[in-house]
Amino acid sequence: MSSTTPVLKLARIQGRPGQSAALREALLALEAATRPEAGCVSFTLFQALGDADDFVLLEHFVSDEALKAHMQEPHTQAFFAKQLVAGVKAIDVSSLGR
Repeated sequence: MSSTTPVLKLARIQGRPGQSAALREALLALEAATRPEAGCVSFTLFQALGDADDFVLLEHFVSDEALKAHMQEPHTQAFFAKQLVAGVKAIDVSSLGR
């Protein structure tokens, strides 16, 4: 992937049992802090209707470098430090259909 190739990922986030409210709050704070980042095109959170511990995050950054910078941001590091996530399955949808 080149430095100018946009990055579009779909991340399914499974929260730790009983932590759905705390995870939702933390994800909403992460969403609000991430959207103004220079390399962020969009960063949108969804919560499953049938499972309160199941979330989907659609991330779109202008480049791999922008995504890497996002991962080093204090708000991103603070989110992961809370350890509310049981698992993440990420799908790179940037290249689908190409």
